[in-house]
Amino acid sequence: MQLQEQVAASQIDSGLTRFAPLIDVAVCPISRTPLRLAGKTELETRVSARDRSKIDSDLVGAFISEEANRAYTIRGSIVNFLESESLQLDRGTSMSLTTDVEAAPDEATSSVRRWYDEFGWQKNEQGLYHDSAVFSQNAPVGNGLYELLSHLRVLDRLSGGEWLIDAASGAIAHPEYLTYSWFYKRRVCVDFSITALREAATKLRYTDFCCQADICRLPFRDDAFQGGISGYTIQHLPEAHQATGVRELYRVLSAGSRLCLFTDVTIGRAHRIARLALRMCAATMLKSLPPSDDEDSETNGASGPAAPPHALYFCARSTRWWRDLGSSLTPLQTVQSLRLLSRNEFRRLFGQSNRAARVLDALETFFPGALARASAYCLVDLQKPKAPNN
Repeated sequence: MQLQEQVAASQIDSGLTRFAPLIDVAVCPISRTPLRLAGKTELETRVSARDRSKIDSDLVGAFISEEANRAYTIRGSIVNFLESESLQLDRGTSMSLTTDVEAAPDEATSSVRRWYDEFGWQKNEQGLYHDSAVFSQNAPVGNGLYELLSHLRVLDRLSGGEWLIDAASGAIAHPEYLTYSWFYKRRVCVDFSITALREAATKLRYTDFCCQADICRLPFRDDAFQGGISGYTIQHLPEAHQATGVRELYRVLSAGSRLCLFTDVTIGRAHRIARLALRMCAATMLKSLPPSDDEDSETNGASGPAAPPHALYFCARSTRWWRDLGSSLTPLQTVQSLRLLSRNEFRRLFGQSNRAARVLDALETFFPGALARASAYCLVDLQKPKAPNN
């Protein structure tokens, strides 16, 4: 490691030293070559005249790619690795990566980013993120408990290490999401929403990082992370780019590590049969178990007066699609049940019952593979094989 030599050579401001560890894992998303840190003073002398006006009081420094002739800015505690928002250096011609992903303006990606910046990661009158009010929960009661238990099931798959990537982390809306980095020294939250990352940054440790980046072109070297997590992300990527996003996350995973993805899946006949069976069992299930606390508690506040700017792009895939994609990457892959029921289905069948949440969680814990095709949400677990011993 030449980390200390690189930091000293760059003569960066002391406020940038907290970003120095990223040098070990980050690369230029265009050239895939190493980066170095530069302070604001150096940027003022090197940025092209066209981009010099973008050096404002919020900018504290940047990661520089000499090969791509680009500077990726650091504002506050957030590093921006988006090519479209990078600064061009006043030397030569800047590189630009042309791929199928960026061959044309991506309306779906732009619409998702706007949805979350303007609505999803804004808070309502009750202090709840609109995204949670629309799709999720804000208290561990009823469906909220059901969600929490399902998310905590992932903990035993994250074995710990130096680096964890949290792809499309959002604002880290729920407390259980923080547990994923318990066994890692550093967590890197990646999202294209600046609103999300500003919220996430207030909840992270000093050793963690927030990076604004494209999940389909991650600014990290191969094998950089000892664990990966991504919740309800791939379904909001454009249909043609979803496999690319998964492959990118797998690429940055180190040998022997696991990538855990939460995702909606398409609803089929197996799910409808399971829902019918649960409806028939609902009355018995609620009566046969001991009473639970806060059975009638209200779990979700109103979403407030704000309205989303437009419908959120969404394209779920089948469990078969996920298995085929996983098999193309690694033989160590599983698609398992995360939750049998959606939020609305749970409420219609069981109201705010904590007892039903515990029963469903037990079923999904003991029969994860068998229930996958019947589930509304699945956990996709991709483990990168260990390197063979020489």
